[in-house]
Amino acid sequence: MAAAIGIDLGTTHCAMAAVRSGDRPEVLWNREGDLLTPSVVVFQGPGRILVGKTAKHATKDLPGDCVESVKRHLDDPGWSFADSHGGTHSAVEITALILRRLAEDATETLGHRVADAVIAVPAYFDDAGRDATGRAAELAGLNVLRLVDEPAAAGIAFSTSGSGSLLVYDLGGGTFDVTVMNVEGADPRVMATSGDRDLGGLDFDERLMRHVAAEVRKQTGPDLFDGGRRQAELREKCEQARHALSRAFQTRVFFGGGDRSHTVEVSRERFERMTKGLLERTAVGTEEVLGEAGLAWAQIDRILLVGGSTRMPMVRRMIERRFGSMPDTSVNPDEAVALGAALLAAQGANRRRGPAAVTPPSAVRSAGREKPRTGTEAHRRRPRAVRRRDGELH
Repeated sequence: MAAAIGIDLGTTHCAMAAVRSGDRPEVLWNREGDLLTPSVVVFQGPGRILVGKTAKHATKDLPGDCVESVKRHLDDPGWSFADSHGGTHSAVEITALILRRLAEDATETLGHRVADAVIAVPAYFDDAGRDATGRAAELAGLNVLRLVDEPAAAGIAFSTSGSGSLLVYDLGGGTFDVTVMNVEGADPRVMATSGDRDLGGLDFDERLMRHVAAEVRKQTGPDLFDGGRRQAELREKCEQARHALSRAFQTRVFFGGGDRSHTVEVSRERFERMTKGLLERTAVGTEEVLGEAGLAWAQIDRILLVGGSTRMPMVRRMIERRFGSMPDTSVNPDEAVALGAALLAAQGANRRRGPAAVTPPSAVRSAGREKPRTGTEAHRRRPRAVRRRDGELH
């Protein structure tokens, strides 16, 4: 019986996992039968709140009451969201709604109440972001066993086999993290890490949105950046188009309604040209971290791709060109962080129960100290890497 869960509290999607039997973690289904839960909240009115997939489907109809990507504001105590019903909600309160939903879904899937969790946070989060995450979990009724850096959790998920130096390249929906670790006996130790809070799949979507909107205007179509339903629909369609371009060389974005319909064709080559600068930012951040770790690409034994945005072919080509070989794709990039957090959660639960162990110590003892570290790097657009001199994971 799983006594605790691991949570990947993502900017655009969340995942939860648990060690249910034996020593292998597994991602848990939510109430809709999906493994990923959108990080979206819609306030329909007092006491009427949608979270997850139903909220995402309602964004086009209720754009003024929809909150997405709240994680980008979690370390800002002055940020708040005002809905159209007179309510004001802090980032901590909105995050608590998402965490509560995850805990409820995990309880339903596992068949017993879940109260304990290990939550993964960006490596660049400072005290404010970590403290805010802890307060959100408390509001959600969760006891946080510990907070773990997302790259560290991913490294734990991958570290059950092999040793040596590894680089975790984590490009998610809203944030980018890169970390260099050294693994000895399946025990990852951080050498250097860096992150960019304003770089993720959302930003690639934004470039595509501007291109599509300009093309529609050329067709004498409406302004799609209206701040309302059209813009919400534009974002949804461009996100779908980006995903399609990871599988195909060309796709179409279609807008109907009114007297005319509008179709914009987008090729993978064109998309990659318009987002080249964003990809280069990840490359620069990666080079900085390698420099802080004192390593060259040739000294890295494995590259681990984490985050759904790493499915874009240009990401893998860039890594292969610099690394000289294929990255490790043995773990689903959407699930790696949650799986690693689940291993840590199992360890924490076992400590409470006594000496009987479920999780292999080699897979989890790298959790390191729990005290949040300080730093100002989270407030920079492209922060420089910060060496972890003690080599411990948070």
